[in-house]
Amino acid sequence: MYCLTELMNQLKNLGLKMNDTVLVHSSLNKIGPVVGGPVAIIKSIENTITDRGTLVMPTFTEHLCDPIEFNHYTQEENQFIRQNMPIYYKDLTPVDKVNGFLTEVFRKQDGVLRSDHPHLSFAAWGNQKEYIIKNHELNYALGELSPLGKLYSLDAKVLLLGSPFDACTALHLSEYSIKTLFESLKYWKAKIIKDGVEQWIDYKDIDNDNQYFPSIIDSYQQNGGKYNQGKFGEADSYLFPMRELVTYGIKWMKSYR
Repeated sequence: MYCLTELMNQLKNLGLKMNDTVLVHSSLNKIGPVVGGPVAIIKSIENTITDRGTLVMPTFTEHLCDPIEFNHYTQEENQFIRQNMPIYYKDLTPVDKVNGFLTEVFRKQDGVLRSDHPHLSFAAWGNQKEYIIKNHELNYALGELSPLGKLYSLDAKVLLLGSPFDACTALHLSEYSIKTLFESLKYWKAKIIKDGVEQWIDYKDIDNDNQYFPSIIDSYQQNGGKYNQGKFGEADSYLFPMRELVTYGIKWMKSYR
């Protein structure tokens, strides 16, 4: 069993420092037993970077997408769900289960801000939270003008605490440099309040695909990319410099995608 102090020591051994801006993905099951559970884990990160640093987590809500995206409802069921689907409330709507329980706890913390995107929001705590979260546009939600783009501009780090490599959201930013991905855009439907009325609207994006991310990270590591590896609790964990990883992702995708 681990405690907050031990977790902070492990984070320092991984290379996380005071004032860092960090995008975190985690797996509670892999981390193992911690006194205080998710709260202790979150505080170990915040105490390490201090309030002069910034902690960010994805708080995606793709369960609010048009039900036709899930391809397992009848036509009548799709219509019923569309009519009764609630809009996105950034203070109330829970994150998708795949994002993990740690993220759900984090987004409720006092002082954490959450962006406005109805499907691909991010939550942030710390010094740069307002800059990262504000003006999250509907179109191209993980591109240069998104919270990911702002994290890149801040020379952020990516911390994977037991998470698989395909969870590395930062690499979606690499996709927006691949011109061919803009040739067949994906159109999504989101339910929002427009002109004072709840209604479904369309927005556009590239067809993001995280299946390539493990291959990108493996190649990055094998070709001398910078990263630190260590333990967090019982979890194999990694700390990457976001700019270097995203830049390598662009190079890889231009060759293989």
